Amino acid sequence: MKTNLALFFSCCLFSQALPAQTPVRESLFTDAYTIDSQKEGELDLCIDNISFFNNLETEGDVQKGYTLPGFRIYPRLTYYPASMIKIEAGISLLKYWGADQYPNYAYRDISEWKAPGYQSGFHFLPFFRAQIQPVPQLNIVWGHIYGGSNHGLIEPLYNPELNLTADPEMGVQIIYNSRFMHFDTWANWETFIFKKEANSEVLTVGTSACFHITNPQSFFYIGVPVQTVVNHHGGEIDLIYGEMSSLVNSAAGLQFGFNLNKPVFKYLGLNLMGAGYKSLYSEKPLLFQQGWAACSSLNIRFWDFDLKVNVWRSGDFINLFGNPVFGNVSASKENWNFPRITVFNPGIKYERKFGAGLYFGAVFEGFIAPEFTEYEGTVPAKTGKYFGSSAGLFLRINPSIVLKK
Repeated sequence: MKTNLALFFSCCLFSQALPAQTPVRESLFTDAYTIDSQKEGELDLCIDNISFFNNLETEGDVQKGYTLPGFRIYPRLTYYPASMIKIEAGISLLKYWGADQYPNYAYRDISEWKAPGYQSGFHFLPFFRAQIQPVPQLNIVWGHIYGGSNHGLIEPLYNPELNLTADPEMGVQIIYNSRFMHFDTWANWETFIFKKEANSEVLTVGTSACFHITNPQSFFYIGVPVQTVVNHHGGEIDLIYGEMSSLVNSAAGLQFGFNLNKPVFKYLGLNLMGAGYKSLYSEKPLLFQQGWAACSSLNIRFWDFDLKVNVWRSGDFINLFGNPVFGNVSASKENWNFPRITVFNPGIKYERKFGAGLYFGAVFEGFIAPEFTEYEGTVPAKTGKYFGSSAGLFLRINPSIVLKK
């Protein structure tokens, strides 16, 4: 028995690394995380930019609509001191057209204005990443981790729009990828505190894994995705009382896919997921202590288009980083909630690669809730329908220029 287990884990560790199976291409907001061993001693200049115009139209009872016009840019130097080590240093810049000043603290979405501290011109942060790849399947990252859409979380657990608003994730990350599984675990330290500081420590830890029953590159694919995100507010050395909390979102299910690889139809996939929310600890009163959800997603890829149809059903669910429409708490009205909701989320995405690091994308999706009852606290307020939509245009330019070989 021990010999068989040792053989199994050895196969997992040293099996050939394979791309993770994902139903929808995502090159606009994701990055290649592996290290090319042939680049030892090389120094590169990377100018990573994404320009965007994204508009959200919603009904105000769930969340308020807004427009995001601007760009993000990460100019940085990348050095490979050894075949298995990469170091990157630079700056992170966020610019919204028409904005001259930005709140000077950690962003999780569109930040509220805080006048005492602000930055002029751009919201800027230093950028630094240290990475080691001891074997081809394993990567360990410190500093700016491969966050956001790189984690591959389902949309109700992570809103892709956060790629345009939230600060880059910073902390530590371990990524393992092989024939048998893709595994990503991380800690994102959003707010660091000093002794007797009047702010709470904020960090997010998460795990996103997919266990491959069949080969991800085979015609028929079966996978078991498992995802967990924990957000913690607190700290033992601050001056904040009654603010500590630890909230969890998790999801698991089955993923089926057909890699058609035809001239027109490329991929057909179906995801069936169950999800949950739980408050592990909170000193603040919450509308819900725990909740449940079920999500099904159909994905079709043809030519340069990705078509999706998501159906979401939830009860007493608080989502930590997902689109508010997938949660049972209003993002625009304090103490308003929707104990049971059903959301239909159709969408289409166009993405085309024009060259190395050059991508153009266009996205449109709708959010439809046929009927839901709104509660103010525990009292029914009204019953209505909900419709929202989001549309965006994106251009990513990510050239890498070799300065020294």
